[in-house]
Amino acid sequence: MTQAMIHQENGVFPAVCPLDCPDTCGLLLHKENGKIVKVTGNPEHPITQGAICNKVRNMAHRVYHPERVLYPLRRVGPKGEGAFERISWDEAIQEIAGRYKDLIEEYGSESILPYSFYGNMGILSVDGMDRRFFNRLGASRLKQSICNSAGNEGWKSVMGFNGGTVPEDTVRADVILVWGGNIVSTNMHQMVIAEKARKAGAKVVVIDVHKNQTGQWADWFIPLYPGTDAALAVGLMHIMFRDGMVNEEFLRKYTIGHEALREHVKEYTPEYVSSITGISIEDIEKLAELYGGPIPPTSISATVFSITTTAA
Repeated sequence: MTQAMIHQENGVFPAVCPLDCPDTCGLLLHKENGKIVKVTGNPEHPITQGAICNKVRNMAHRVYHPERVLYPLRRVGPKGEGAFERISWDEAIQEIAGRYKDLIEEYGSESILPYSFYGNMGILSVDGMDRRFFNRLGASRLKQSICNSAGNEGWKSVMGFNGGTVPEDTVRADVILVWGGNIVSTNMHQMVIAEKARKAGAKVVVIDVHKNQTGQWADWFIPLYPGTDAALAVGLMHIMFRDGMVNEEFLRKYTIGHEALREHVKEYTPEYVSSITGISIEDIEKLAELYGGPIPPTSISATVFSITTTAA
């Protein structure tokens, strides 16, 4: 939103959602007499296409809520009592800086941990000045969320980079495999594109320990015992190696360790994996064929692990 739009009292203005969500939905802010009276989705956004969550739809209530914190507050009672007093910005900065100095002098700078995640995303608040400040201070580093960090490291170790399928490409998929994710509830915009692919003939497979909304939406829901996902994964690899459903040239040219992986998965026969996961031998074989079988060269197979869309 430009400065001119900010100061314009009436009209409908384009914006994007600032909350900690990877979708950054396109919004339309409806203003009357200088106040936001309604927030709707922007139908011209190429990905979110006007769909927004209820949290953002009610954002105006948050902006103008009488209990919104607009200035520094200092706790004056035990935690949980909600007893705070208003202090000035200078007082807040001096108190925080003084506490930092005391900690650094007594325990060292790494005794300070900037425990945070994104919250409201913006130029100053995300991957910017806060990182520079704490780095200069010598504070401990934070890997942020456990699931995010673990997923990124695992993906990068296998794929070599942190990228994935362009969301719009999902519409051309032949198979959409949702493994351990409830995207109907948590990824509405991917759902819109996935549904277009499904109507065009794509088959949707969901693997999970319980039949959530995404499992009910799927063409094929595959339940498995909790904690047995890895066994199923290596079992699928066993079949794909066994039946020649791998790109040998790609493995030789772009990967390391595939020989050891081929040997490791030999023991994970469909019979063994079935005893671990609770999935029938027939369904394990069928899933491997669906996932690793021949795909027309003009199409792609899209895989969704948790909330991340990736190519397979």
